[in-house]
Amino acid sequence: MREILQGIYEASINQDDLVMATIMQNQGSSPRTAGTKMLIRRDNSIVATIGGGSLEANVILEAGKVFSDKMSRIYHFELTGDDVAQMDMICGGFGDVLLSYIAADDAISHAVFAAALQAASKNEQGWLVTQYSNAGTLRSRYCFIDQFGEKTGDLEIDGESLAAMKGTPGEISIHSEILQNSEILVERVQERRKLILFGGGHVSRETAQLAALVDFEVTVIDDRVEFANAERFPNAQTIVVDDYQHLPDLGIGSQSFVAIITRGHLGDYDVLKSVIQTDAFYIGMIGSRRKREMIYQRLRDEGISQEQIDRVHSPIGLTINGQTPAEIAVSIVAELILERSKIK
Repeated sequence: MREILQGIYEASINQDDLVMATIMQNQGSSPRTAGTKMLIRRDNSIVATIGGGSLEANVILEAGKVFSDKMSRIYHFELTGDDVAQMDMICGGFGDVLLSYIAADDAISHAVFAAALQAASKNEQGWLVTQYSNAGTLRSRYCFIDQFGEKTGDLEIDGESLAAMKGTPGEISIHSEILQNSEILVERVQERRKLILFGGGHVSRETAQLAALVDFEVTVIDDRVEFANAERFPNAQTIVVDDYQHLPDLGIGSQSFVAIITRGHLGDYDVLKSVIQTDAFYIGMIGSRRKREMIYQRLRDEGISQEQIDRVHSPIGLTINGQTPAEIAVSIVAELILERSKIK
């Protein structure tokens, strides 16, 4: 979402018209999931992707009609049978893509997306609302509602409708509704997930770089200033601690991710003992199974329950038989992405 919002902001500066393509729903197998977005410019260049192949090519063609009549429209896709056979990916399924127009001179719409970008940049949550028409007879209008309930935009949304958007549908990131006899698409603008890396060694360095690329907010903690610094980790916040037994309040919450990659089992034990008692969504620890069992037994001896221990992913990462720091980092970040996808 942040890449899309940044692209809209840059288009407003360059006075470029845009069509925003959003996968509204899909069933079966398709290249990307509901909520995936892409921007299309008049020259058919794009920002981001909805999966490539014939789907993306057809959506770009359909965008030409939106540029012409400036009306939102729904493009229905089916990736089955002969269509799938001709693609460079093995996907089946069907779904709908909303194509909505964003005019270069539409100050209200650009104010909406600017508010959403500002919230995303602060890692705050909000809801982006798009009014559209299945029949292609309505020019899209937008509004953004921040986490405090403040609205930007000219869509009229009453308190009851706002509560409905933030209530039951809040368990999913995108859904459509009927509002005042028109269709609207409601999307949750989410804060980046926090990843706290304990240890500033070679594997952490590669992991931090990859994690930042896939939109984690990364913090690196080490007890050595020569390892936890901006030169080694330009895309992360760095914190130097006296030792791993005395950690500052890191704000680890129910949607935080923790990766324990210190230089030795004593550091791993100290960190795990501390973070295992938090509400962290994900806790992973590097190391052999033998080291893991030694640490687990020590924790059990100190009263940590098996239920708490079972939350830990160790050895950390998906099994891809990686050997180098970069390969191990790929396995770790792949697991982070997998686990992040389970957050509702």
